[in-house]
Amino acid sequence: MMGVEELDVRDLLIRIDERVKAVQEDIREINKMRKCSTHAEKLKTLERTVWGCIAIVGTISIRILYETFK
Repeated sequence: MMGVEELDVRDLLIRIDERVKAVQEDIREINKMRKCSTHAEKLKTLERTVWGCIAIVGTISIRILYETFK
């Protein structure tokens, strides 16, 4: 009896795994279709702006520390 239950569970797990893989593939396809070049460009510009602000704040902080310990 135990062998039959193990086979049933194994078959069920295989079917669940196949369904999960199918859902993951569908999600990948949806994400590929939803990509928009204008959004990508806006995100790239925003990312550059943020890194620029971080660089400026870091430079000012270093300058303040330098002047403080001078």
